[in-house]
Amino acid sequence: MNIYLSIGSNIGNRKKYLNDAYYRISNFGKVKGSHLYRTEPWGNDSLPEFLNACINLDTKLKISELFKGLKKIEEKLGKERKNKLESRKIDIDILFYGNQVIISKDLIIPHKEFFNRPFAMKLLAEIAPDFIPPHSDKCLKEHLNGADGEGLEIYCD
Repeated sequence: MNIYLSIGSNIGNRKKYLNDAYYRISNFGKVKGSHLYRTEPWGNDSLPEFLNACINLDTKLKISELFKGLKKIEEKLGKERKNKLESRKIDIDILFYGNQVIISKDLIIPHKEFFNRPFAMKLLAEIAPDFIPPHSDKCLKEHLNGADGEGLEIYCD
């Protein structure tokens, strides 16, 4: 099953945290990632800029197993976050779990803020331009028509 994830970091050695997360996620199945992008903080302009990427994970893990595994990766990489809009060493979000809609106490998929974040759509469209999200009749590249690219820059190091 194709699962789409977003990974981000805005403190410490951001590139290292993202590479470590990518490597650990690859233990769950086959991965393909977008470029790393510099992005402005979303929802709290006082935060430092982020490095973000999207990952296509092809895995047989059930959603509960994947969610627990991703939380363990965040813990091992030192995620310390009490408030949703704070700086973080690593953040891993499940954007889409195939075309399934999942609503539980701990998880809402598709990610409820995905379509409010043009940068997330652009990153995911880099690796899955023809993906049609649940409850939509348009693929990602069609959703992006006219989307604002401000604050999005490929990270080169």
